[in-house]
Amino acid sequence: MTIGKSATDPDHFHHRSLFYHAAREGFGDLLTHVLRTGRDRVLLPAFIGWSPREGSGVFDPVRASSARAVFYDLNPDLTVDLASLERALVAQPGGLLVVIHYFGRTQPHMPAIRQLADRHHAILIEDLAHGFYSWAIGGAAGRWGDAALFSLHKMLPRGDGGMMLYRDASLLTGQQETAPELARFLLDYDWFAIAAARRANFMAITEQLWASPHHGGRFELLWPGLSPSDVPQTLPIRVLVGDRDAIYHRMNEAGFGMTSLYHTLIDEVREDFPAMAALSRTIINVPVHQDVDPAAIDGLVQAFERSLDA
Repeated sequence: MTIGKSATDPDHFHHRSLFYHAAREGFGDLLTHVLRTGRDRVLLPAFIGWSPREGSGVFDPVRASSARAVFYDLNPDLTVDLASLERALVAQPGGLLVVIHYFGRTQPHMPAIRQLADRHHAILIEDLAHGFYSWAIGGAAGRWGDAALFSLHKMLPRGDGGMMLYRDASLLTGQQETAPELARFLLDYDWFAIAAARRANFMAITEQLWASPHHGGRFELLWPGLSPSDVPQTLPIRVLVGDRDAIYHRMNEAGFGMTSLYHTLIDEVREDFPAMAALSRTIINVPVHQDVDPAAIDGLVQAFERSLDA
């Protein structure tokens, strides 16, 4: 056996990335081609948001297709309920299984989810709309699925942009990207520096919120900490006492750009998954993006505490 001077095998550690104007456009392209193979079921988590302005990023392509949507439950911290997932796969084998890495946090049970997908002949799709950096810095996110989708405009200063990454080349049966120029745009940024800034902002804000006298009474952190391989999209907080929407408006009026992602769930899950619907009414998201000035964090936390008292 010999060793060549350089790598020549194009299939070693290879995946194919296609770029689109939006992640939902890429997911719709995947669905169009996979549904032609006779797989007509898409299994999704029961925490999927909708808004009048943006619709539902992951569900709109499913609704627009000929696929039949089926849902599985999640735990209160938005990790996958493996028992619920297995029941759904037993009842509906052979379709597409979508796993969402909420707010950039890698789902902790991906090996078990991969085994369930294989056992029940499902194509595993990782939704990393919030998790580009959790994938990019070498974590486990995006390494288990047959394909993964990314929403680039949520990660970088751009008005649009999505990416589909195919780890299983057999799924590529004619898909056509619509924004190939995004590959150059993506490479113009220092992913590791951005990831480090987001993690530092998350941890600095978390440290102050843990010390707040309101923590555990009027609000709680959805995540107790941050895995070394995860890069957050935002810092999610559960409002335990008070009106989440009123707090959102007070914070934005004070100049702090809070969001409330998944504030309204799609109609298809609200009645069948009441715990998820209740959770959606309590979460508010603190910005931790790379433009956050660390010097403004004290003011942000103080404004949040005042908004709880108002």
